[in-house]
Amino acid sequence: MMHLLLQEGDRPKVSFADTPSAPPAAPVDTATTSVAQDGGNADQTPPQSSSNSFWIMLLLLFAFMWFFVIRPENKRQKKRKEFQTSLKKGDQVVTAGGLHGTIAAIDELTITLKVGDNVRMKFDRVAVTRSASAPVEAEPGKK
Repeated sequence: MMHLLLQEGDRPKVSFADTPSAPPAAPVDTATTSVAQDGGNADQTPPQSSSNSFWIMLLLLFAFMWFFVIRPENKRQKKRKEFQTSLKKGDQVVTAGGLHGTIAAIDELTITLKVGDNVRMKFDRVAVTRSASAPVEAEPGKK
């Protein structure tokens, strides 16, 4: 029998011609041979673009949140604060609970509303949400 010296990664070529029921010989895979001969010294450093794309996506997410969530809410809060500081006696207002009334007395922190002939109710100033004559704004996302 003949002994062959094989280099690392080489496959011996075996012929099954003598055996009638033998399967055909498989072709030699050159891709794995070239990788094995390369010694596995492929560049193992990760690409820089994946790191940069993470920060870009994070920045875009923050920008989206700022322009479509945080900024509009800050504008609504500022508008509500201005409305509550501009209230005066005699204004018709609506509270957060939906109670309509006329301001009978106003203090730094409280408002007294006249809701009937002899009915007066005291509320925190922040409970007044809108003027009774102002149209109701639809909530964002609802029509």
